[in-house]
Amino acid sequence: MLAAQENRFQYVYFTLSGLVACTMLILFYISMRTTINERLREDLKLLQRQLIYEKPNPHWSYNNSWRRIGNVTLRHEIYSAYFDVRTDIISNVKLDEEQLTVGSLRIFAILPERLRDSRVSCIVRFADFTSHEILAEEAGAMHDVHNNSFAAWSIMCPLQVKKESPPRLPQFVALSYASNRLSHISPSYIQISYPRNMSEMFHKSRATISVCVGPLQENYSNVLRLVEFVEMYRLQGAVHFYFYYVEASEEVRRVLDHYQRLGLADVFEWNVQAHLQDVHYAGIVAQFNDCVYRANVVDNHRYAAVVDLDEVLMPLKHNSLADYLRQCDEGRTSGFVFRNVFFYRRDSNDTFNAPGHIMNRVLYTQSKVRRTLEVMPAYMRSKVVVNTRAIVEMGNHQVYRSAPGFVDHIVHQTVGLLFHYRDKCINCKMVLIVDYTARRFGSLLFDRVDGTCLEVFMERRGICALA
Repeated sequence: MLAAQENRFQYVYFTLSGLVACTMLILFYISMRTTINERLREDLKLLQRQLIYEKPNPHWSYNNSWRRIGNVTLRHEIYSAYFDVRTDIISNVKLDEEQLTVGSLRIFAILPERLRDSRVSCIVRFADFTSHEILAEEAGAMHDVHNNSFAAWSIMCPLQVKKESPPRLPQFVALSYASNRLSHISPSYIQISYPRNMSEMFHKSRATISVCVGPLQENYSNVLRLVEFVEMYRLQGAVHFYFYYVEASEEVRRVLDHYQRLGLADVFEWNVQAHLQDVHYAGIVAQFNDCVYRANVVDNHRYAAVVDLDEVLMPLKHNSLADYLRQCDEGRTSGFVFRNVFFYRRDSNDTFNAPGHIMNRVLYTQSKVRRTLEVMPAYMRSKVVVNTRAIVEMGNHQVYRSAPGFVDHIVHQTVGLLFHYRDKCINCKMVLIVDYTARRFGSLLFDRVDGTCLEVFMERRGICALA
């Protein structure tokens, strides 16, 4: 009896020992693979930076527009493509005696939310009109679909080149997939966006703030709000603005042209008229992602504030947004999430602080001084200022995917808030409190708005129209 029990204990002991040994071997194998992969990626980054890159399309002006893919009756559309040098967001990189992965192509499109194809490819074309096909590593609808039949899509194709300097980079790219046969037979090529200055490709990003503005649509005509928005963010440290318009009034276009001439803004036609009813809010997710990638890849801005025209990111304990980021960004934050409070248009105007000589007296950030007491939870109508080099997928109200090593940060409500000057009430019975925070910019803001309105609308003696 004792011998049988001893044999049972020995069996259990050797079984457990074998399992422990197997587990240790598996962990050792995983550790070795991880170490080898990390060394491979380090070597790849080193070689990647040693190459000298030449822009294949030096004369392109970076003006995109939506283009139909293949069969026009399917209403599949492609907008833009960016050369992304971040190899840490690529799952399978290549480094051998002949080739290395130098980055990826990030493409934005509008496709059915549930596309039948499991395989999507990028067809790249070079300056000499040769081409080849690359299987996409990622292809799928981005977040914020909201039960629409079409969605904003993000497609990523890794780009390998021969070990030569300068490497041969593609000039155009198109999408190909089986359910749209014409996409392969007659590809719809678009230009690939590279940095304006290729020598800055691997440099540290410029510590500047750009602003990505939601699409202007429904014949947007609030000229005064537009001017106030730009000048408010300029006072907060923003240096560049990206505007996308579906439909805007002639007066709004004059203001946008004015800022474009000054080098403060890029203005793009957002011709999504075919999808206004079946994609969420005029394709705003595609637009915000295009803008963040444009700020990163093309212009090398470190930060992008992702907001609408009725929203102001307002630091409460710092002089400006630039000061807040300078003091609080430790380098590994993908996005600073500002929680939402509302100011309502139906509330009465308080123009007490408007100087007597000012022509445009009813500025929404200065005349609306009562906001909701309740601060909405993070990610619910919140807005974000992002580190552009950390973003893989951006949403309307949050960062959905960051590069490895980056996390977002929720700004405490005593440090900063999103001031949302909304035309219509969400809940008109919410408790309101007086908040004069935005008035600290008042004197400079009034003067700047009047100065811009006078430059653009001299024939009206500097009066900017309210909608």
